[in-house]
Amino acid sequence: MESAGSDDVFLCESKADVKKAFERINGKVNGLGCKNDAVLVQEFLDGTEYVVDSVSADGTCKVTAVWEYDKRAVNGANFVYFGMRLVGPEEPVFNTLIQYQAEVLTALQIMNGPGHAEIKMTATGPCLVEVGSRCHGGEGTWMTVAERCVGYTQVDATLDAYLDAEAFAENYPAHPQQLLQHGKEVFLVSKFEGVLDALPGCAEIQAMESFVKMQMHVHADGPVHKTIDCFTRPGSVRIVHESADIVEKDHARIRELETDGLFVLKK
Repeated sequence: MESAGSDDVFLCESKADVKKAFERINGKVNGLGCKNDAVLVQEFLDGTEYVVDSVSADGTCKVTAVWEYDKRAVNGANFVYFGMRLVGPEEPVFNTLIQYQAEVLTALQIMNGPGHAEIKMTATGPCLVEVGSRCHGGEGTWMTVAERCVGYTQVDATLDAYLDAEAFAENYPAHPQQLLQHGKEVFLVSKFEGVLDALPGCAEIQAMESFVKMQMHVHADGPVHKTIDCFTRPGSVRIVHESADIVEKDHARIRELETDGLFVLKK
């Protein structure tokens, strides 16, 4: 009820699965250090998941970014984050999502401050997973991509919404009119378990055309775990370039390195 990052999120297909998941979650100290005293059951929504980041001031909502999540099943976990990319306003899903977000904020009376909504595009249209009256999380690593691709961030707009009404009104459109560049945050995924000897693939990643920044949570002589949620993620890479093809090429190579070349374990 109070954790994050896909911590102990399970896909249940039977009553037995529900019982097993409940017993795993209930009473456990979760990724945020809180003891689970309840278990949340949600309907499974099939479809691509998106994030709509917005900022409101006196009921006027401005969308600062739309992201598409890349979540996949790996290492026995069903909902592991592999990354996210910025969605451009020319994509058909963009307007559908921001219109839906406006309706959500109105219904929940989120009239001031940031909104971070996770929305799935299902076969019957957009459906809300959750919305928080807060900025996009993830330790703010996404801000580098937003700054370069949109020109401003949700944090910038939030500060102006609270402190400078004139700047909020004048400096931010209702939504991004175009992406200045193409960008992704690539969440690294480990399929290995052990003690690291070296991370030779980091040098190749840093030399890529689209490379902007890397944040590693693991290091030589330290442990690496199989990635099953955000808390077991070994790191992330931000890639941005004017060419979408270059971004995709570098992204594909990063995925190859995860399997062979990024992690070297001690024997």
